[in-house]
Amino acid sequence: MAEVELKEERAKLQKVLRRWDLIFFSVCALVGLDAVAGLAKAGLWESVTWFVIFIVIYILPYGLVTAELGSAFPAEGGIYTWVRMAYGKLAGGISAILYWIANPIWIGGTLAAVSIAAINSFFMHPNGHADLGWLPSTIIGLIFVWLNIGISIIALKHGKWAGNVGAYVKAIAVIFFSILVIGFLIKKGMPAGHAPLSGFKPSVTGFLAVIGLIVFLITGFELETGASEEMVNPQHDVPISVLRAGILSVVLYVVVVAGILIALPEKTLAGVSGFTGSFQVVNQAVFGAGSFGKFVGYIFGIIIILTLIGSGSVWILGSCRVQALVALDGAAPRFLGRFSKQGTPTVMAVFSGIIGSIFVIYILAILKGTLGNFFSLMLDLTVSTTVLAFIFMFPAVITLRKKYPDVHRPFKVPGGTFGLWLCVILTEAAVIITGFTFLWPGFLDHYVFGKAYSIQDSWGVGRTYFEVVTLGSFVVIILVAVIFWAWGRAETKNDETTSADLMEGVVEED
Repeated sequence: MAEVELKEERAKLQKVLRRWDLIFFSVCALVGLDAVAGLAKAGLWESVTWFVIFIVIYILPYGLVTAELGSAFPAEGGIYTWVRMAYGKLAGGISAILYWIANPIWIGGTLAAVSIAAINSFFMHPNGHADLGWLPSTIIGLIFVWLNIGISIIALKHGKWAGNVGAYVKAIAVIFFSILVIGFLIKKGMPAGHAPLSGFKPSVTGFLAVIGLIVFLITGFELETGASEEMVNPQHDVPISVLRAGILSVVLYVVVVAGILIALPEKTLAGVSGFTGSFQVVNQAVFGAGSFGKFVGYIFGIIIILTLIGSGSVWILGSCRVQALVALDGAAPRFLGRFSKQGTPTVMAVFSGIIGSIFVIYILAILKGTLGNFFSLMLDLTVSTTVLAFIFMFPAVITLRKKYPDVHRPFKVPGGTFGLWLCVILTEAAVIITGFTFLWPGFLDHYVFGKAYSIQDSWGVGRTYFEVVTLGSFVVIILVAVIFWAWGRAETKNDETTSADLMEGVVEED
């Protein structure tokens, strides 16, 4: 019965994703311009150095591992399927729920708030008005959440345009900002007060402050593989899309960070909130506070909101497919795996919308005055859950080579056994360190490197409150994954699907 249901639901999937769809989808997922604010807060100058280092020690090996897994095992479900085949349903279920749950939390607890902040900044304040207020903000936040859910529910042949348009809009935002920076330099010249070259010098404190943010900024290579069976030619297109999307994403980030560094002196940088704050500084310097400057701000505000919608929709679109496959495989309640006739995981999408709405209401209508601090905690929880979802994925590439040596691998991590192990060790180390720095900040600083750390100064809340919200939520998510696994196991008792069922018809052998 379980095997039949798996086949029936997978039969609804439509092959509509071509190579450039995958590239745009990945760029839209990888590039999070809103998160650049976190780097600015952590110290953007040193962050540049660490970002360059991480291109080699994390981004490159992460992309290589994903390219091998995605092309060798192109089954729906991506990260879940790989971990499940390597280590079983429980490990796969834990990876999948961490991967999925981060997105409704992120959309309702972070992206919606950033969208509201953009409206306040670009449309309210320039006209002398106060902020929207909690009720209009809550309504807008809910609209934002369900707009993303609506995009994820429609047929993928239409929904894929969220990624295509989102990638273009992000590129337009970067180009728009770059032109303004050039205009700023022509009009004002290079501003005084830039940090000395010593500001780029890497340090242990800086490393611990930015590692999680950098890892999170470039997360998303594997998101497209959640829809592997909806790709026209995954075994050939996934490696190419990973390479091209990685290059494009790094270029966009470099341009943004370079523009911020060139145009803004150190003192000004400390007072702006990353990308959008930097735009406001250069826009006012170039066009002033008059009507044209406001008009440019309106255009840029619309672009920023569109980039947020693009990010949210592609992550919901991909992660819901991953969690729906978990249910179809018997590692979660079966009803969560229902796909519509159009081939979309409708139940999981609606479930995500409900969770996202709860966070919008909780943050905007209940917390009110503590929004700033809770916003930071939600970003912390999003980063930790997303990144720790990879803790089983990276070593799975080694395990799957041993368990399935005859599977055709159109792409293999170069360097033989040494290259494979090096990539896994580097990426796994980044994941583990990120987990420590975000779920128990200060642990590595104090106990490993002997550095002082204040949770109050860094997060604006006490240690107890911080751990209840972040570490406590993480533990609850793991417990839910275990409950889901037990629930699914009970439903499929004596009728379990196998790895062969997941791979049926989608892999080749050498």
